[in-house]
Amino acid sequence: MKSALRLFKLSKYLLLLNSFYFAANANADVTWEKISPNIQFLKQQHKLRFYDSNQVLIEGSKCALLVDTSGNFAAVEQLASDLKKHVTTPLCYLVATHFHDDHLLGMAVMQHFYPDAQLITHQQVKTDFALYQQAFNDKLEGFEKSIELSYQRLATLPENEQAQWRTKLERAKQRLFRWQKYQLNAPEISINTNKTLDLGNFEITLNAHQAHTNGDLTITTNSGSTLIGGDIVDWLPYPGHGELSSWRALLQQYINDSVLKTIIPGHGELTNKSQLQQSHAFLTAITEHVANNSGQTIEQLMLSFPDVAIKPYMQESLNAKSSNLFLQAGLIRAINAK
Repeated sequence: MKSALRLFKLSKYLLLLNSFYFAANANADVTWEKISPNIQFLKQQHKLRFYDSNQVLIEGSKCALLVDTSGNFAAVEQLASDLKKHVTTPLCYLVATHFHDDHLLGMAVMQHFYPDAQLITHQQVKTDFALYQQAFNDKLEGFEKSIELSYQRLATLPENEQAQWRTKLERAKQRLFRWQKYQLNAPEISINTNKTLDLGNFEITLNAHQAHTNGDLTITTNSGSTLIGGDIVDWLPYPGHGELSSWRALLQQYINDSVLKTIIPGHGELTNKSQLQQSHAFLTAITEHVANNSGQTIEQLMLSFPDVAIKPYMQESLNAKSSNLFLQAGLIRAINAK
């Protein structure tokens, strides 16, 4: 299990490290899409759809609420600046849908720029919050070590290239110095059931689940027709930390909900119920495949996995690469849950 999760984190880290060093305009490719008069969907650029998260901005007449933050701190700084142009009411709440770093750790940046905004998490995330504060510090230490190594390797480059890379590294170092002043502060509000908030003539309901992780939050609003589902409703679900049985049951509930029309995922494009059925089929196939092949190794389980459950993800190279990685993590999770 550790090797699969390490590979998953490494692939995410490499992409985010590239953004950390070299993105000239960190949030340029995030698309703002108006879902309703009160809801804006901040869609992550397509090439990062499996590695970095979407955000959602909800605004009533008295308060605004931001759902999730990117794992790219430079992008979160840009978002903090952009919010001042888009939001006409105080940013009262920050909601982390779960503990994964591309949803939670960037909250440290938002807390710096919006110190009065209250962080909301699942109760389990609050219970384990010291782990995520350490993860924030570890991420900064990783960036610092990468900069140190890059300076050491600078001398191996051709002399005519060194000035360019030295300038980039100096910019990266200045960003790191700035980020080291931020702190990931513990949530002021934690949820273990359902909670309704009135943002001013606009109500939302926070719902607590154990599905994608052991501490997920979703938001329903517009009389139940709109769901902000985080990674629970991703077309390609990452099951490495999932509570697979309850997750499948929750997806089936959404599929059967005749009122639900708009589904906003933690990654990728807006999701529909047909795509939720595919997600449900993928998770079901993982669970059943492990149950029916108890003597097989992970490698054997990967090779014998039902083609019908993985084929929809094989149409693009990034989809295929990510789905194989997610499948491996899901099989390990299902084995450990037996």
